[in-house]
Amino acid sequence: MSSTAQARTLVTELIAAGVTDIVIAPGSRNGPISLAALATPGLTTTVRIDERSAGFTALGLAKVTKRKTAVVVTSGTAGAHLLPALIEAAQSGVELIAITADRPKDLVNTGANQTIEQLELFLAATKNVVDLDSSWPADMWRNEIQLALQQPGVIHLNPRFNEPLLPTDQWQGPEVSTAPNPVKPEKFVATDLLAGKRGLVICSGDEINHAGEIAQKLNWPLIAEPTGTLHPNLISSGALVAARFTDQVEIVVTVGRTGLARGINSLINTKPRIAVKVPTALTNVTALAQSNGELELDSLSAIGHEWLNDWQDQASELRTKIDELVSSSSLGGLDVAATLLANLKSQNLLHAAASLSLRDLDYLMKPNSIGLITANRGVNGIDGIVASAIGAATAWQRTGGGQAYCLLGDVALLHDLASLTIPSTESMPNLRLVVVDNNGGGVFSTIEQRGVTGFERVFGTPHQVDLANLLGGFGIAVTVISNKAQLASIVTDSPGLSAVVISGVDRDTEADLRKQIVNLTR
Repeated sequence: MSSTAQARTLVTELIAAGVTDIVIAPGSRNGPISLAALATPGLTTTVRIDERSAGFTALGLAKVTKRKTAVVVTSGTAGAHLLPALIEAAQSGVELIAITADRPKDLVNTGANQTIEQLELFLAATKNVVDLDSSWPADMWRNEIQLALQQPGVIHLNPRFNEPLLPTDQWQGPEVSTAPNPVKPEKFVATDLLAGKRGLVICSGDEINHAGEIAQKLNWPLIAEPTGTLHPNLISSGALVAARFTDQVEIVVTVGRTGLARGINSLINTKPRIAVKVPTALTNVTALAQSNGELELDSLSAIGHEWLNDWQDQASELRTKIDELVSSSSLGGLDVAATLLANLKSQNLLHAAASLSLRDLDYLMKPNSIGLITANRGVNGIDGIVASAIGAATAWQRTGGGQAYCLLGDVALLHDLASLTIPSTESMPNLRLVVVDNNGGGVFSTIEQRGVTGFERVFGTPHQVDLANLLGGFGIAVTVISNKAQLASIVTDSPGLSAVVISGVDRDTEADLRKQIVNLTR
């Protein structure tokens, strides 16, 4: 079977498994797959110059579409650049398919160009690895691919292609279905464990719907990591309010991957816990019981209103004090987070860097109308934030969503600067980068190493980069904000990529403000 026929088999099976998006980094050895993808009209193909950006773009797409998403790269070290995105996907329960084109086995360890041992590249993200030998007939390729794609989580396909790598005939790929993938979630029954208890529901932002159902059924307070919701049980600034109820909580139900705030982690680890909708990669969760599926709701019964009312009263009091502190402080990231939470609407998407940006949203979290908030919460790194945001915004607007925003810091922007280099052949979403510039790693001013000898050099890492000029070099329109009166200019519809840089933010001042906020809970 020719490499072209093998690639067409692969693309056909991807579509049969529900894939609607494929992200490609250019290369010769993966050329047969690239050409087969282009010959499939219903398959949305995205091209990125480098593999790391391709991986995180695929991650962003998958976070919004909730579908298996493929990313395709050539042989050699190209695949290694996908590892951060795949680890993030595995830890957050996002289904990515990494396809690393390879050379025939007889070229491995011979000194052939761009030829390495590729099968163990992603073992930190998946054990679902399939080596597709160039000598196999079509049925073997088809069967192995089908078996792999039936599994949840991250998948690694390693197709080996012989030359020639060009097609000799015309071909059109199969029809692509965009219908929702049928899901029959497992139901976990925990009625006896929860009955009559004063409990708490804690969820990741992407699991707000099921978490909200549980909280409403039990009449419990709900703490959600940053997400768009108007749920009546949601506790504003819940991660902070929880500190006042630690001794009273009898049991916790967690939904999804939780634990952004240290206080919430401590609470979860010291209370009886039921964990549902746990990402498959998290196999060592400490809980009375855990499940990858949903909690059975029909047999649950509500407790009285006093428990929830107490939480809401405390939240109202605390939020008044927090808002007073933030409004009286100098311009900083908390002002930006507050502006976005107050002004974004149901047509908007917000992607937040899983560093200070997400934590600021968490401090100020309250019922809001934002259509969707996404973040790379699997490993909480700042890697690939720009690419993930572009992927998420692209998927959001494809189905009618409006202006998208990405809240991030200066270091997160610099870390993923290459993702702003996008081929001119590719379309761009309407995405506004909102960059809080504190000239370094602001999150490190909130941890125990603050103030140690050498802090600025190995933690603070000041860079002195003029971000407005830097972004302007990419052809991005930039607005610079230097005082609170200008914050309203953040929220505006803007075509393509645009940016707002919040300048002059002081890391130490911001760290002191966050400490004051935490102290309000004591």
